Amino acid sequence: MDTMESKITKNAPSETHRGLVERERDMYQMLESFIDYYGYLDNAHKANNLVNSVSLEDNVYNYSSNLCHWYVHLMNMEDVVREGDVLRLIPTLKYSLQFFFSHSRLSKYFVECLHFILKTEYILSPMQKMRVLEGVFVNLRGGLGQNIECDLVQENSVRNQKDLIRALGANKTNKAISRCTKAADTVSDICSKIDKSKGVKKPSSRHHTPKSVKDELVIHRSLRALRPFLKESGRNCHGMSNVTAAPFLKIDKDDFKYRINQVVSRLFYGQNSTSESMSDNEYDDDDD
Repeated sequence: MDTMESKITKNAPSETHRGLVERERDMYQMLESFIDYYGYLDNAHKANNLVNSVSLEDNVYNYSSNLCHWYVHLMNMEDVVREGDVLRLIPTLKYSLQFFFSHSRLSKYFVECLHFILKTEYILSPMQKMRVLEGVFVNLRGGLGQNIECDLVQENSVRNQKDLIRALGANKTNKAISRCTKAADTVSDICSKIDKSKGVKKPSSRHHTPKSVKDELVIHRSLRALRPFLKESGRNCHGMSNVTAAPFLKIDKDDFKYRINQVVSRLFYGQNSTSESMSDNEYDDDDD
């Protein structure tokens, strides 16, 4: 494919005399082949058996593949939140463990994921587990696919409360702080509606400049000339000399298991498990 408008020249599926079932089957087969080739959804304990793992010689390919691993995983997490999918939440958090561990062995997000999984899978009752999973998401505007994180809503509420507390000035009393924090969300809603009626735009961290077609063409030509996903030994990526093709490839399997058991033992200390077989289920993976 020389340009974005070019058609597929190799391995193109035939469109003649094919029904919806055949096209859907071919699409899933193509997706599975793509996932297997680039090692998506692989785990740290499968790193030694990965066929398509490459050495550190082609740093351009390694950096591009590693970046795509992070991007695909973050997009999956965003989709889980938007859809409010409680069935995919725990598997996504389990898969997130190796991403956070690959970034830092002492990552606080690694500990938080284990803490959430420990509570929902072993400590809480089935009813409490479902209440916690459903309480992770909240929909403020209604409609399908419009859920957001409950923690994000709470952080925004705390920010509104802090703004009103600062507005009180010096010599604040506990009663005044209690009154203004209770009305923080209502005051913020009133101010936002007044700004909207006056045409005042809300400050945002998003880019206000629309995407330029010329810039996209320049990026497209540069990537086409670079061919980041074509394995070529000897290529260097400045600033990323030791990056691996996937985040889990840099994980030591034994150290990963040791760190999980260490954090779980600390978090589970003093807790009562609702499942008698927690210790068996926890260490079954060590025998696999």
